Amino acid sequence: MRQLYIRDRSSDLHGTTVIRDKNGKSCYLLVGKWGMRYDALSLYAIDGALLAEVKQLTLGLLPKFALYVNRQRVGTIGKGLGFVQQVIYIRGINWIVVGSPLTSRYRVFSGSHLVFSIQPVKLSSGYCHELKINKKEDEPLAILIASILNHWARRSEQEPLLARLMKRSPNLNTSMSFSISNQLNLNCKERRNK
Repeated sequence: MRQLYIRDRSSDLHGTTVIRDKNGKSCYLLVGKWGMRYDALSLYAIDGALLAEVKQLTLGLLPKFALYVNRQRVGTIGKGLGFVQQVIYIRGINWIVVGSPLTSRYRVFSGSHLVFSIQPVKLSSGYCHELKINKKEDEPLAILIASILNHWARRSEQEPLLARLMKRSPNLNTSMSFSISNQLNLNCKERRNK
């Protein structure tokens, strides 16, 4: 199982992100931007070879993206509804994403086999996403899917939402998902009343 680290792209809408391994060695370059129809993110090997791409197909509340490996379309992913827990099916490659945008933790399965997992980690340089990928050939798609999930959970701050909530309410019981949503609803009502 290999570990890769992706810097949170929430502060830049376009540019280049270097994906590194656990030793800090540069492994991949992620280039591109979001926001318009047919905008794309491209993943390159360090030697400059194009490995995979994701292209935005639709805009709106439930956008869809096409996944390409070696310039061949292999699947599509669309945003699912859900705040505390999400289950997303990736058509074409038959992967299932299970996780929470609240905690930014996801696991991706092919059948009953774990393909990769994503979790936020705090490093000296700030927050980034740690990917644990079982097979090297799945790394390009794993990086692109992690970028999509991060894009959907984009926040103005790089710190995960749950970590910010815990700072504001240290006694917040995270074992009960509805208590988190109740806390969020109260915070929204307080802001509207101000």
